[in-house]
Amino acid sequence: MELSKFRTISLINVGGKVLEKIPINRIMHHAYSNNLLNRNQFGFTPNISAIDSALAVKEYLEEEKREGHTAIIVSLDVKCAFDVAWWPGILKTLKELNCPKNLYNLTKSYFSERTSTVSTNSRQKERQVSKRLSTRIMLRT
Repeated sequence: MELSKFRTISLINVGGKVLEKIPINRIMHHAYSNNLLNRNQFGFTPNISAIDSALAVKEYLEEEKREGHTAIIVSLDVKCAFDVAWWPGILKTLKELNCPKNLYNLTKSYFSERTSTVSTNSRQKERQVSKRLSTRIMLRT
């Protein structure tokens, strides 16, 4: 078995889960109500599914074919994309999207001084959690 096939289980307490959901829901409300997301954003979008994205691709390809054009599809699957979301980039994007200051400050505070604790039967290890890689939110064009 490859070591990369194993995933650790990370648990967060109920208070942490609630704290995560509140700003996420408010930030998404801000993005939707201000029409800030790209119209081709299908993931994590209410009332839109994978079927909608497949139909959009199909319609695009049919249109290109009718017009005699060549179309190429490139698919990208970023391994562990959400595990490596770059926190400074998220904060920068929130500022650029004029996210309400209280939500920005709450998110900034949530990202600061994060620790992870690994416990076994006889030992406990704690370390700082930080992010080094970058992901981007699709903005409306």
